[in-house]
Amino acid sequence: MTKFAILLIGAALLAPTIFGQQSEEAKEERFSGVAMGTGGAVGGSTIQFDFRVTHYATDADVQALATLLKEKGQDALRSAMEKLDASRINPVGSVGNQIAVARKRQEGSNTIITIVTARNMSFAELYHGGRSTDHPFGFLQVTLDKEKKEGTGKIIALARLGFNKKKGHYEIESYGNQYLRAVNVRPQ
Repeated sequence: MTKFAILLIGAALLAPTIFGQQSEEAKEERFSGVAMGTGGAVGGSTIQFDFRVTHYATDADVQALATLLKEKGQDALRSAMEKLDASRINPVGSVGNQIAVARKRQEGSNTIITIVTARNMSFAELYHGGRSTDHPFGFLQVTLDKEKKEGTGKIIALARLGFNKKKGHYEIESYGNQYLRAVNVRPQ
């Protein structure tokens, strides 16, 4: 299993940010973009996708999820995230996945949106119990450039989240080398 990235999730998603964030009562925001395969079996493939966010997580929400992951692991986190609803992310023409957690922060003139889903797994995937079931999350992070009015980012369709006790930080790992790049992400 090749690691796509080890991120300090606490800085990006699972810990309070020092940047401002929107109110829980924010109106729905819609975005569209193109996912490009960059390696493995999906290399060179593209697909259009949309996502909308109706609710951004508060610092308290994120801290509770971070603590749950740290203390009880990713299975407990997935169970909790299955009950959360911040809206949807989907390939165009598909139902897609429910977004469990969405975060939005400003970094200079850029807006960074991070989304985590408890991904849908097919009956066949669950029945056969392969390695992919150890990666029950989906992850999207896009950086929107205020001047260009568009953004880019990364997508991990099959992600594993964890807390590395030896190193003292959160990690995200991709299943294999099948990760995607988000391009032409624009508000609708």
